[in-house]
Formats: sequence, C-alpha cells, structure tokens
Amino acid sequence: MSDRKYFNEEIETLPRERLRALQLERLQAVVTRAYRQNPFYRQLYDEAGVKPEDIKSLEDIQKLPFLEKKSVRAAYPYGMAMVPPGGEQGALEVHATSGTTGKSVPVFATRRDLQNWAELNARELWMVGLRPGDILLNCYGYGLPTGGFGFHYGALEMGVMVIPMGSDARQYERIFEFIVDFGVSAMCMTPSVGLYLGRKARELGIDFTRTRLRIGLFGAEPWPWETRLKLEEYFHITAYDEFGMTEFLGPGMTCECQERNGMHAWADTFLVECIDPETGEWVEEGQEGELVWTWLTGEGTAMIRYRSRDLSRLWWEERCPCGRTHPKIGAIKGRTDDAVSIRGLLVFPSQVEAALLRFSETGTNFRIIVDRHDGLDTFLLKVEVKERQLLEQNERCQELARAMAEAVKSITGNTPKVELVPPDSLPRATGGESKTASARVEDRRKLHAGA
Repeated sequence: MSDRKYFNEEIETLPRERLRALQLERLQAVVTRAYRQNPFYRQLYDEAGVKPEDIKSLEDIQKLPFLEKKSVRAAYPYGMAMVPPGGEQGALEVHATSGTTGKSVPVFATRRDLQNWAELNARELWMVGLRPGDILLNCYGYGLPTGGFGFHYGALEMGVMVIPMGSDARQYERIFEFIVDFGVSAMCMTPSVGLYLGRKARELGIDFTRTRLRIGLFGAEPWPWETRLKLEEYFHITAYDEFGMTEFLGPGMTCECQERNGMHAWADTFLVECIDPETGEWVEEGQEGELVWTWLTGEGTAMIRYRSRDLSRLWWEERCPCGRTHPKIGAIKGRTDDAVSIRGLLVFPSQVEAALLRFSETGTNFRIIVDRHDGLDTFLLKVEVKERQLLEQNERCQELARAMAEAVKSITGNTPKVELVPPDSLPRATGGESKTASARVEDRRKLHAGA
C-alpha cells in the first residue's frame, strides 16, 4: 500500500492563483479552437456578437452564450465534434446521454481525452482512500453512459483491480458473493442501488464487518445526508459523494475528499460557474444556484458554458484541510427540471427521500404523483414498505402514513396523501433517468393542459 497522499500532488495542490491563470489560458484556447474548427460554435458566437479575442479574463466568460441541451441535441450526431472519427488525432470512443427526453447528446473522446479521464478518476479514487492492490466493485452501468467506464479507467490507471459488475441490482446475490469471496475493498454505484442492496443484504443476514469492504462512492442522482448514514449503516463503510455528467465524460468531474465537506471540482480541467437559473447572472460565492460547466481540455468535444440544471453551491477555499486547492461544490440538491411545483411550493424528490428515510419501515422506492381536481393541486405519495406483511396491519399503516405525511410537510411545506405499497412495486429509473428523477415524479396536470 502506498503512503503517498495525492495521485498528482503538483496539480491537486496548485495554488489558486496559478489554477486561475491555467483556467484562463485553457479557456481562451478552447474558445478559439471551437470558433475556428466548429461551425456550430462559429454560428452561435457570431449570432451573440462575441469573438474569441473578447475573452481577456475569466469574468469575460459571461460574454459567451449559454449552451442549452436542446441546442446540443439539434446538432446531433456530429455537430459538437471537434475531430473526425478514428485516426491518431481523431475520436476513438463515443458515449452518449440516455435520450429519455429527446435525442441523445454524444460526447467524442480522443486518445488524450481518455488518458485525462483515467487520471481524473484515479485522483478521485486515491482521494477517498483507494491504493494499488485494492479491489473496486464497479456497479455503475457500462455502455453509452460514462459511469462504469470512468471509474474503470481510473482504477486501471492507479493499479487497482476492478470488477465490472454493472448496474443490475437484481443480481444482488452475486454482488454479495464477489464482495466476500474476492475481498472487495471499495464499491461505486448510485445511492438508490446502494439502498436496495443494503436492504437485501440485511434480509440475507450478511455481516459486512467480516469483509474487507470499507469505502463506497455514490453519485448520479441527488441524495440527502440521511441516505449516506443509512448506506454506512448497511455496509459499515465510509460513503463519499461524487458527481459527473456524461456530456463531460463524468465521473471524474468532482468528488469529496476525506473531509467530506463539499466535492472538489478539478479546476485544471473544468471551469464551473454558479448562476441564478432565472436571470443567468452569477450568484454570490457559496449561494445556491445552477451549475454551469466548461470543459477546458476536451479535444474530441467542446462543451462551453453548458447549463447542467443541477442545483448546488460553489466556493473556493484557500486550501482544504486535505491539502487540495481546487474549488468545491455542495451536494446536488436537485434539478431545475425535476423540481415539481405543488400548490405554489417547489418540491424536490431528494427532500421527500430525506423525510421518508426517518422511518425504518420505508422500502427502496417512492413515487410523487401530482394531479389537479377542481382547479386545485393534489399531492399523492406512494411509498414502498420494506416488509409486505406490514400492509396487513391496517391501523399501523394508517398511523405510519400520517407520520410520513407530517415528515414530508415539515421539509417541503406540502402535505401529501401517503399510500403504502408493496416492495419493488413502483417504477425504477434506468440509465440517465436517475439524473432527472423521472421515475419518481409523475405530473398528471400536463395531461389536462389546454383541456
């Protein structure tokens, strides 16, 4: 086991002033290259009346127009590509968003992009405590989404053996078997998969204190602190938050260090802004807003001022207690496109999850169903219970439903009608749906629009 503290000490501890200077240099370079090489960007910037030479400081990035997902989809399939397919300097790998709400957004990666991707993920795995000789169980999806490949390449880069298990939680018995038999020391997956596996493990009586498992990396969907505590209880691990987007070859964008006080965003590779989602203006440092990302080093694809729709906070510390100097973002609270307005108040699935996790009877999934009757919003919350037998106890179920409704009201300001349902009976997110919580929110008011 290596006692080295950082995977790449020079970059991870680079003083803020030098990081900012590097960001400006790379921002100017990527804007110039995009304008000269890509017709999409040339038209976008010409219509906005901005030229690459207008970017003289990092603040000048605000002169550039935002990149919206609908615009990127309109450029499908090759409109965002900066290089041709194949060849020594061309794109060697392509990934894409799920396309659940429209055309997929493809991201093209050159050899250098893939090498950089591997290093970014190695930094994160090293940062949370993995070392050469450890074994990583990768339960993110392999394929067009980037979750599985990112940590896979990172593990290889740092000398960690990786088990490419994939994201099908239904093979839970095999997952537990591999954790025990192969001496798995770390695992990565979505929090919802983690909760599902944790409950299954408890049903089977598996004691993780008798295994080598000690680290868990969780991301790809918003998750409250209560979920972290539950995952740590189930698996006897230290749970870390990580965040990435397929459009930027995430994971490898941000991750918590062992301080677990915000996720470091790698400033040598990404420039992140935090804006008011309504006005598009920067918010004060540390204030909540929408994250906007620029990929400073991408060769195969240019993503400049891309609106993520993720709600978080952004701040710089002179130097984190871990020694790293890169800025931090807070845990993702939710998304501007998955918040649902009920009776004039915004409700996020992550808020509902935080309330429900107070109850030991809560199962793996829930579903928010919003409708409108006689001109008024209705809020139905279906909650899976952990044990099917509970549903046979009518009086207890009524008491539990009332308590859950009060808990949700205390956080969201809205009182739902709670309906308890059997385990594993509600729809589950697949692929990129977990980013938008589309399997957890059903807004039936849209069916009545214009009626």
